[in-house]
Amino acid sequence: MTTILEALEADDRAACFAIRVEVFCGEQKVARDIELDGLDDLCRHYLARCGDLPVGTARSRPLGGSVKLERIAVLRPYRGRDIGRALTERALSDARKDGYAAAVLHSQTHAGPFYEKLGFRREGGEFEEAGIPHVRMAMTL
Repeated sequence: MTTILEALEADDRAACFAIRVEVFCGEQKVARDIELDGLDDLCRHYLARCGDLPVGTARSRPLGGSVKLERIAVLRPYRGRDIGRALTERALSDARKDGYAAAVLHSQTHAGPFYEKLGFRREGGEFEEAGIPHVRMAMTL
């Protein structure tokens, strides 16, 4: 069973960062200083657990009247189990409760259809971020 929690404790935050480093730096070869960008203290962090195992993470960052979802990552053995969807839906639910009017994200281009199924729409053309093709996506909350 997968649970999504807000990562408030130091151990949970460390697990979030370890997942991000494994997925983005290890698998996708994003530089560590780009991944750990110094903005984490401004963000709300989420951790997905399967039993006691940390398997996924996401963060949300206030951006004016909207919230930006970032660093959504699931460990390879746990992909395809709707964990990314659950993380995104939890972050969106909390953003709604906090009174945000909209949510935005920079999706890796290949993941665009995943976010479209969750209600996001593409805005503009493709651009490169950390050496990876992305597209900006947004939704009204």
